[in-house]
Amino acid sequence: MKIHNLFNTVDILSESGVRDLFEQMDVNKSDILVKQGNTGTDLFIVESGEFIVTDEKGESRILDTLGKGAVFGEMAFLGGENRSASVTANTSGTVLMLSREPFVGFLRKNPISGTRFLLFLEKFMVDRLRKADALRSLISSDHKLSERQELRKLRADIRARNRKPLFSADDPILSEMCHWIYAHDNQILFRQWDMSTDLFIIRKGKVVVMDDDSGGFILGTFGSNDVIGERSFLDNKPRGTTAKVIGSAEILMLSRDTLLELLDKNSTNAISLNLSLGSLLAKRLILANETLRLLSNEDLRERAEVSRLLSEMRKSLRITALH
Repeated sequence: MKIHNLFNTVDILSESGVRDLFEQMDVNKSDILVKQGNTGTDLFIVESGEFIVTDEKGESRILDTLGKGAVFGEMAFLGGENRSASVTANTSGTVLMLSREPFVGFLRKNPISGTRFLLFLEKFMVDRLRKADALRSLISSDHKLSERQELRKLRADIRARNRKPLFSADDPILSEMCHWIYAHDNQILFRQWDMSTDLFIIRKGKVVVMDDDSGGFILGTFGSNDVIGERSFLDNKPRGTTAKVIGSAEILMLSRDTLLELLDKNSTNAISLNLSLGSLLAKRLILANETLRLLSNEDLRERAEVSRLLSEMRKSLRITALH
């Protein structure tokens, strides 16, 4: 299989064999499919009907309305996190449900098809992250994002959850197959708007991620076993930020071709890496969503640009064709 076919995940359900793992469910109006705060890792795709997403922490404020092709439950499915919102049927309808356990079993027996489905979900999440970042940047110009105490606490909480690394740059198989970078102070790994797609795993040292459009505003500092560059790796779009090394660093660089090679030579490691990448995206999307919750208010939602970006986020996790 060529590398572009691995990442070409349009209309994935019609060809990968994953569709057979989904259970079709009929639902009635007012049925609750997902309850905020609960555990559960099932993934859902709407075949028919209308469903509403609500924030129980925000006095049951409606966050979204879902129709045919909409996907929900992806963050718990990939990351094992508690449900971040509730989803209730607003009409009778039909959904497809995929449970995590049988999917993992399928993934081990069918690493190529299973990986393509994971990439399919991860690319959806990257699209939402990009739009969330644009919205967060727009809102934070009014709210001084970096200075708000509740946001600093939120970042610390997310960071605490991630103490166990999702990837290890010392993994012998990754170390053998990937390219090592022994970076010097101020070395640029990638620049904003670059078309590169490599993924970077930091073994030693620090890397800062900056927004050049905001005069080099530092968005985050990353250290040992942190991962950067995952968005362009997954969706092949230009870099949204610049990454620069602070001091000296040892960094593992993973290309798209290496992922395909890893699938061929050691599918267990490739599967583990891709599941970890999905978990990473889920945690980062939770952080983005929680940040937007803290920043958003009615006045801001009335602004045309905010309204447009929220609309784009709602559309970003949707399958356009169901077979």
